[in-house]
Amino acid sequence: MKKLTPLLFLLFINLFNCQYAEGQYSESEIYKLKLRIEKGDDKAFYELIPYFDSKKILSENLGHHYLETEESYLAKRAVEENFIFPEAAINFTEIKSAENYSDFLKKNDDKIKYYPELQTFYITPLKDRKDFVEFRELPVAKLQKLIKRRSEILIKDWVKGKRIDILINQNNPEALLKICEEFYRLRDKFNFFNRDQEDFLDLLKLLIHKDIGSVGRDDYRVWDTEDSNFNNNAILSLIIYFSKNYKNFVWDSSSNCFINKSLKSQKIDDLANLFEDLYNENDSIALNTFIKLSQSDVKRVNELSAEKERNFLSRANYSLPTFPFRFLSQLSQLTSYYKQNNIDFQGTKDLHIHIEKLSSELSFRERRECENYLIDYLALQDLIPLEYWSLIYEKRPELSESVSRILDIYYTKNWNKILNDENQLTLYLKKSLLYSRVGINGNLNYYLFKFTENGNKVIELLDKIKSNDPDIILQIEKAKKICLEHFDYPIETKKIFDGNFNSQQVDLKTESERLRLTAKDNDDFERDILKLFSKIGYSQIPEALQVLENLKFNEKNYRNKYSLFERDFGFFMIKNWKDKKVRDEFLSVYKSHTEQELYRYYLDLAGIDYKNKNGNIDYDKVYEILKFNIVTPFTGSSEFENEVGAVIKLLELDQKTALGYPDKLCNSAGMYICPPSDRAWEWRKYLKEKKLLKEEHSKTVSFNYGYYVDKVLMYRRINEGQNQ
Repeated sequence: MKKLTPLLFLLFINLFNCQYAEGQYSESEIYKLKLRIEKGDDKAFYELIPYFDSKKILSENLGHHYLETEESYLAKRAVEENFIFPEAAINFTEIKSAENYSDFLKKNDDKIKYYPELQTFYITPLKDRKDFVEFRELPVAKLQKLIKRRSEILIKDWVKGKRIDILINQNNPEALLKICEEFYRLRDKFNFFNRDQEDFLDLLKLLIHKDIGSVGRDDYRVWDTEDSNFNNNAILSLIIYFSKNYKNFVWDSSSNCFINKSLKSQKIDDLANLFEDLYNENDSIALNTFIKLSQSDVKRVNELSAEKERNFLSRANYSLPTFPFRFLSQLSQLTSYYKQNNIDFQGTKDLHIHIEKLSSELSFRERRECENYLIDYLALQDLIPLEYWSLIYEKRPELSESVSRILDIYYTKNWNKILNDENQLTLYLKKSLLYSRVGINGNLNYYLFKFTENGNKVIELLDKIKSNDPDIILQIEKAKKICLEHFDYPIETKKIFDGNFNSQQVDLKTESERLRLTAKDNDDFERDILKLFSKIGYSQIPEALQVLENLKFNEKNYRNKYSLFERDFGFFMIKNWKDKKVRDEFLSVYKSHTEQELYRYYLDLAGIDYKNKNGNIDYDKVYEILKFNIVTPFTGSSEFENEVGAVIKLLELDQKTALGYPDKLCNSAGMYICPPSDRAWEWRKYLKEKKLLKEEHSKTVSFNYGYYVDKVLMYRRINEGQNQ
């Protein structure tokens, strides 16, 4: 019976899914008719007529997806997938009834023919149809790749099955037609996808040493099967061309390819050749090419980037930015603007030394010292190359985080200077738009938020800018609106949720043993252990470490049994909890310090400047930490809390209040992440309202405020809308 249970369950689910369907497509008469059509039986077309009006629903599967579809749609699809319609005679989408369809068949009865090599019916012979094919020279790197692929493609089943390899060895141009015929025969259909499409087009290109572009979806010219607009129409166009022209190709032994002397082929430029090097497996070649292209002709770079961007399945070298062609499109515009205005975007040798340093693996203290040095000593003009190289090196996450913090603090400190320098203000506006168009998460999207609540005086400064640049004009209008927006601390009223609640006293040893006995498997056990340990408070940390030491987690599993210490308590300085030496050192500090002393110890160890001359908490310094040091990278979507969680715990202990939040920063349980943004906003407000601040602080908002408004508040609004 136990063996039958899963089968009975699946049967029940299937019956439940089919509650609206009246049968299965694979067992229906339509399906049988479709198979007959594919084999060339034209009588099956007529037998499909009554189904064009049928509303009966059949169930079908597309991979793992269960679908319920009307018979009328299934009948129409059976015809569409197996018929090459006349170019102008009829738009098959207009056939909406059995009567329309019947009229179409009667009108064309004597014209409908079957093309066995393509396994499709047609009305207009291919020789009488127009082709929409263009040719251009192949980039050198692309041709070399194709040459390397030759032997790999020639052993494919479809090549040998149609004796195409023999035709190629005989230098017979009929091979070109046979490739196209087989390409179309294996065209994509509802439940069939040709995963070797690239091989067909690559072999054609290799045999004639030309790049081939045909018209696909929405009349787009496509040069690659991985272009999102590549479809069966693009293949059809290839067949039409080669069926009429393959005899004009002759083998040229010196070039080792077929040539057609009457063929018109577009020349390609150096940039087209360079774009192919972005796919080079050598990181250095790909990256240097990317840098060169980022400084090349805007129009041409945008044209080539747009074409490559559509090839969404084709991956450039991994060392390049995540969206290399989007980046190139904006970077080329940016560097062009810099050149026109004699602005240096390359940077000094000293700046490059610091960029490399920030890209390397540094201790928290070393990284923060380097960041603070640059904040203090950089000039405004140094920010341009710093931003430029951060985009070039987008795959360096450490650099991106550091640069984001540097820019955020520097722009805030120098905001009035930027506002009162028309050139700097214009440049800032230009960058703000181009960065936002890159299409990647990160603080590069939040430049305009610096104008929040700037008021009418800044609007007057914006109105004084005289520019014909549409980008700058657009950003001026956006900035003026933001100047009038009111800033308020975006504090969440709901302070307790599944990922953050007050700690509980737990019998860890007993409960761990119970979970071991009741868990279904090891995976279930690990998940339950993390959930259990997420409940503990500060006082149970030694006990938790002791119990966890004797619990084995699968090393291949993504779970880390010590993750709660990284996420739940603000111990930002300790990275490798799996190292027993690290744990022992922590326990030594824990046992010899009070909770407040422990947080001070690690803040001091990290070199965090949070104290006054007397060694007490400097609330003005803490205010700046809360404002700037929860960092979203320049490019990227993570939030790094850095020392902010530890500083908040110190404030809670110092002021003897958690402001209504739980006594822990998070109850992560191996799945929740709780950046202390809400607490940081509220503590900043608290420090102001309690008059603990002695200095005047800039009203210019941080990039983190932009992230908060864009991501966090938007997410909350969506959730609130769904819960109403």
